[in-house]
Amino acid sequence: MPRRLTNDLLLVLVLALVLSGLFGWALPVALAQPLYDLHRALGVAVLIVLLAWKQAIIRASLGRRFFRAKRWDRSVIWGAIGALGLTAGVIIGVAWTLNLISFETLWGYSPLNIHVFLGVGLLPFVGWHVWRRRKANRASAPIVSRRAALRLAGLAVASTVGWQVMQTVANLAIAQGQRRLSGSKQAAVLSGNNYPAEIWLFDSVPLIDPTTWRLHLSGPLAQPVALSLDDLQRRATRSVQEVLDCTGGWWTEQVWTGVPLLAVLQQYHMLDSAEQVAVQSTTGHRIVFSVNDLDDLLLVTHVGGEPLSVVHGAPVRLVAPGRRGYQWVKWVDRVEVM
Repeated sequence: MPRRLTNDLLLVLVLALVLSGLFGWALPVALAQPLYDLHRALGVAVLIVLLAWKQAIIRASLGRRFFRAKRWDRSVIWGAIGALGLTAGVIIGVAWTLNLISFETLWGYSPLNIHVFLGVGLLPFVGWHVWRRRKANRASAPIVSRRAALRLAGLAVASTVGWQVMQTVANLAIAQGQRRLSGSKQAAVLSGNNYPAEIWLFDSVPLIDPTTWRLHLSGPLAQPVALSLDDLQRRATRSVQEVLDCTGGWWTEQVWTGVPLLAVLQQYHMLDSAEQVAVQSTTGHRIVFSVNDLDDLLLVTHVGGEPLSVVHGAPVRLVAPGRRGYQWVKWVDRVEVM
């Protein structure tokens, strides 16, 4: 495979891999399902390109520079960082899929998060390396040729087959029902507060006095409102059995009890002009929903018949069925209608 085609192809695959992973995080699980499959197939494609073609280019380039010409340039550093990050990210992804590692492997810090950070972080290194080497790569074989087309077709077939083989092995390695389409693995079911506690990015568990806590409602309402915990709990509650699918790679199914967010906003005459609602934590973590998505959102105070524990978002957290865990905002203290 020509150097320029290999490098350009690798850059496109890495970009598609990162985007499919990020949108798989951001979108509701039902909409993201095709992206999960695409992400795994792209991971196989990147692995094939690295092993079949890129490693030969790297070995030839290093041999030419260090052992014959005795020179190097900074693109080697960028390329080395990108190659190491890409290789580590792909290996972690494959190991995760095949159940060789789990969310408990690294002392409570999920390898899946490391996989994501590596994927996003390596893009500048890979892109800069390809840009710096593009001029030199123009001297390689033509990128438009019958041989190149056949190799690309072979890559597509091998990636599809490899993805299916990996899926089959993963299904054998993990008991049926314990692994979701997102790749998350079962942590606990109907266990009340006894399930993993993870915090979005660098938030820390806040100290909140339930007696002084207030839920502030603002925006196009009849008037701004500040509700106490007692005010909220005096309203009619709803219980739902839903899955919390954390982007850290685990899931738990629990019975959640709380007050429908839409009912609270309607009580205070949310105006018809409202288009979005932002739910914000006392830590500053903020998620915006369309008003069309409000029907299923709950302001939850209990899980499995127990009051929420502090690490799980007490006094109030949001439950957003069908969405990934980072959208289930903990320690809610503000709802802004926009």
